[in-house]
Amino acid sequence: MSQFVAKKPVVTVAKKKTTIAGLFGMASLFALAGCGGVPEHERECQWQGTPSWYCRHTAKIDPYFVRGNTKVYFIPAYTGPKDFPVSDMPVSVDNSIDQTLRSSTVLADYTAALKKTGLLALTERQGPYTIFAVANSPMEHPSFTVDGSLMDVKNENLLKRLMAYTIVLGDYPPEKLKALALKNGGSVALTTFYNDKLIVSVDPATGELVTKNKAGEVNKIWINGIPQSNGTLYVSQGLLNFIP
Repeated sequence: MSQFVAKKPVVTVAKKKTTIAGLFGMASLFALAGCGGVPEHERECQWQGTPSWYCRHTAKIDPYFVRGNTKVYFIPAYTGPKDFPVSDMPVSVDNSIDQTLRSSTVLADYTAALKKTGLLALTERQGPYTIFAVANSPMEHPSFTVDGSLMDVKNENLLKRLMAYTIVLGDYPPEKLKALALKNGGSVALTTFYNDKLIVSVDPATGELVTKNKAGEVNKIWINGIPQSNGTLYVSQGLLNFIP
């Protein structure tokens, strides 16, 4: 009798283990069948009922995305008026654009403006995007007349249009931009976030890229295109005024 009692729990536990293992196995198969290797951020988007095609293009970029490139670029220390000295900032091409913006002291005002206008979250997305960021001094002292500070509540609409004008849909590294511009007579019009056209030209005197608005105002580029995991990041020498 004692032998029977001793054996019974062993058989019962074994059955439970087999049943649990079977359930986990089935769950794993369903998970694989349903997700198909979909990245975590895309699954989270789908769980909220969003169509999968939308999630693929708008879900946050995978922070562990690897480009297979260990090259590092640098954003130089900016020594404009009233700026305190900062060291050159290394930028990995594995970074998403928002990671680089949030880490940069030189681009702190630009990053704050994107956050205020709700556009910073866009630079977390898969994109791709081409960003023409602006250093602190031009953000605080634009070349055109502004009533007060750009960050004032009364200038919210203007700030949003200006910031959206620095965000181009699509990935345009320097080589691609130069090729497109030269193919089109020296200039190419790029579509920005609100469907406004940002003109990029090749300066005939220097061979360098510059940006222009509809009024023909020219803005030189300070940092000529850093590859990022969700696009390309430029840094402009000034803030280009948006002309409707």
